[in-house]
Amino acid sequence: MSTSIPEATRLLPVSTLRLDIFSQILLSIFTGEYPSDTRLKVQHLAQRFGVSSTPVREAIVELSGIGVVDMIPNRGAVVTPLGISEIREMYHIRRILEVESARCACECADLEEIRQLLEETKALQQGPRGADWSLLCSDNDQRTHTAIVKASGIRRLKTELQRYDRLMHMIRVLLKDWEPYLDQILNEHLQVLEAILQRDKDAAGAAMERHLKGTCERAVEGIFVRRIPETEAIQN
Repeated sequence: MSTSIPEATRLLPVSTLRLDIFSQILLSIFTGEYPSDTRLKVQHLAQRFGVSSTPVREAIVELSGIGVVDMIPNRGAVVTPLGISEIREMYHIRRILEVESARCACECADLEEIRQLLEETKALQQGPRGADWSLLCSDNDQRTHTAIVKASGIRRLKTELQRYDRLMHMIRVLLKDWEPYLDQILNEHLQVLEAILQRDKDAAGAAMERHLKGTCERAVEGIFVRRIPETEAIQN
């Protein structure tokens, strides 16, 4: 696994570096390079990535915010357990929030973005599967969930879900080349989007619940059962 950040990246603003380092550390946690109870030492990580300590500290704070790192007195930042039960717990919280998001989106006055995403999802499902297909699917996945939360009109809901954005993005990166996973996501997205466009709250909520339950179990299978090789996982 690459352990350094390119020179061009090191010249980016601190906030951008923070996200880059956050992603690198999170990937190392997912792939087992940093197992549970590993201490994340700021100076060691700064040296590893060839950056100052500031973006490393900020990245660790963000990792703590999503629950994959604990800040322990006299020990500093320590990696928390991240296994099947923790992944299911995170998806359970996300499911509670996003089911309500889908239900509320049915009341949105302007559903044009939802309509466009429906057509885009159909095109991805039925179109050619070239070299960029998996990346387009991952991008569509992220934008679909973002659009539904936006349509819900609940700002606090958006804020809560943003805490999980980077974590969900890393799962997308790890599973992006698993075609059956992507096919199932597209099918489930269509069910959610169609229900919202029909303004059927119960159907939209039920479709979102099925989608996130399915996504959770596919993530568990892909990351902890299939054990996607690290060399495959980091090609994002």
